[in-house]
Amino acid sequence: MRQTASRLNRTWLTILGVLLLLVGAVGVLLGTGQAAPLLARTGAGFTPPGTDRRLFGDATAGAFALTWVVLVTAVVAVVLALLGLLWLIAQIPRANAAKPFRLHDDARTGLTRVDADVLTHAVEAQVKALPGVTGASAVIRGSAAHPDLTLRVTADDRTDVRGLLERLHDQVAADLGASLDTPLRRLGVQVEVSSGRTGTDHITV
Repeated sequence: MRQTASRLNRTWLTILGVLLLLVGAVGVLLGTGQAAPLLARTGAGFTPPGTDRRLFGDATAGAFALTWVVLVTAVVAVVLALLGLLWLIAQIPRANAAKPFRLHDDARTGLTRVDADVLTHAVEAQVKALPGVTGASAVIRGSAAHPDLTLRVTADDRTDVRGLLERLHDQVAADLGASLDTPLRRLGVQVEVSSGRTGTDHITV
């Protein structure tokens, strides 16, 4: 029912993977001594350390003796820490419910806005009225032109799940699309089957 930062995760993991791959390739070239011939061919004017020399030696220590190098390193570290914190915050699942739908926004014909909670409660009531459904919750996302509906439905263990899915698609989703005057862009359904006993002590044959 709640959205996670899956797209953001895939993007950043791809970027980090490419960076680590490049760093690993540079390390392999330095370790095998192939970096110097490659740089000589490109005419970069830089000679990397040989395989018999330390990669981080006196030059690195001398560089960190400069104040501006320390400041730049500290700023980069703070920026990376903030990016990491924002990434962690983005992992918190969010409902991201839709804002009020603007069905008509022309002053000549009238302004019509519908709160998303009103539609959500109507959808939940319609789903709970379906045979075999014992509970339901809904989240409507997107806009009036591109609405999305996500449903979590709890049904008893005797419910025809396939028939229930067909009713959700043909009735609930269709009615919501008709009320917004546009078909749903996406319908997501999570069905949970409950094996708990009902509170009635009789059955209908």
